[in-house]
Amino acid sequence: MKIDIHAAPEKPAGWAPLALGFRPFFLLAAWFAMLFMATSLGGFVTGIWHYNYFDLSLWHAHEMLFGFAVAVVAGFLLTAVRNWTGLPTPTGWPLALLVLLWLIPRLVSAVPMPPLLFALFDMLFLPTLAIVLFRNLQKAKQPHNYSVPALLLLLAASNLGIHLDLLGQLEESTAPMLHLGVLTLVAIIVLMAGRVLPFFIGKTTGAQTGSSKSIEKLALPSILAFTALNLLLPLPAIIAIAAITVALLHALRMQHWYTAAIWKEPMLWVLYIGYGWIIAGFLFYAGALLLDLGVVHAVHAWTIGAVSMFTLGMMARVSLGHTGRPVRALPWMPAAFGLMVVAACVRVIAPLMYPDWLERAVEISATCWIIAFLIFTIRYSMLLLRPRLDGKPG
Repeated sequence: MKIDIHAAPEKPAGWAPLALGFRPFFLLAAWFAMLFMATSLGGFVTGIWHYNYFDLSLWHAHEMLFGFAVAVVAGFLLTAVRNWTGLPTPTGWPLALLVLLWLIPRLVSAVPMPPLLFALFDMLFLPTLAIVLFRNLQKAKQPHNYSVPALLLLLAASNLGIHLDLLGQLEESTAPMLHLGVLTLVAIIVLMAGRVLPFFIGKTTGAQTGSSKSIEKLALPSILAFTALNLLLPLPAIIAIAAITVALLHALRMQHWYTAAIWKEPMLWVLYIGYGWIIAGFLFYAGALLLDLGVVHAVHAWTIGAVSMFTLGMMARVSLGHTGRPVRALPWMPAAFGLMVVAACVRVIAPLMYPDWLERAVEISATCWIIAFLIFTIRYSMLLLRPRLDGKPG
């Protein structure tokens, strides 16, 4: 019997939503991203918001960090740590319980419940995830990867600081703790990018990539040092100089990774541009301090440009590779990546140039975000729910 080796593989039978950590967390992150942004946009446009624990602005900021972004980080790390250590991470019912620790606070964040109870629920997930990953790293004797659970605990500390302020136990800690959370997520992306982006670029394009050892040694510490300086010694001139220094360091890092072939591959340029928004964020931060402007533009450069764009690109790539599919952009995904570029540019740059356009910029940016994640959910939902094409576990 003649076999056509070029025939498309059959669609896998059955379901596998809990086969590996990236599956439920990426799926829920994408759906949550759409619903979260649509609800936020509706609240901002109509002025209607049923206040419970958070006001609308704080709910938007908190859930962007500890809802959407943390879910993507969890899905990636549960998958990556299994690869690094060769040890299993939670699957099946243990993974389902971990997912519930993330999901329950998202569902109840805008409904009436005792504030202390909500705060306790919301603070369970990150420490639990850190412990799960640390145990694997410890068993595999990989102390060089201990920065991963340490960063998760730093995120947990920023969440704790926000809750302590809202519960009346720590005055005026919400703003600095939100900044701590954002910068910790930036640090996680810096760590992830150093592990995967040169490899992805080299594998796809054949180019020689990789920065100098000195730059790599300074990449993560530079973010952490800036974060500590910003919290402990908030002198505008010093912080501005530090921000510019960090931006230059990471621009050099990006330059070492660069090849023109990146722009031919959507699965590469989405990550490369996402990393570039980290640099832009530090430059906006420095400019805001030197010109006595608000740092909100820098924060959105980091959250929409860096965190959201990089995580969207990583979800698209990891979901393909770990379900046994070729790693190439699915139909409409380049448009989704482009919409995230528009969302970031409009939200960050337009209000700087035309302050009266702020409301319109928010609406356009949020709409682009929603459509981008709608495309992802349409293209990837069934892929994340079905078993691997090659029949392997995961």
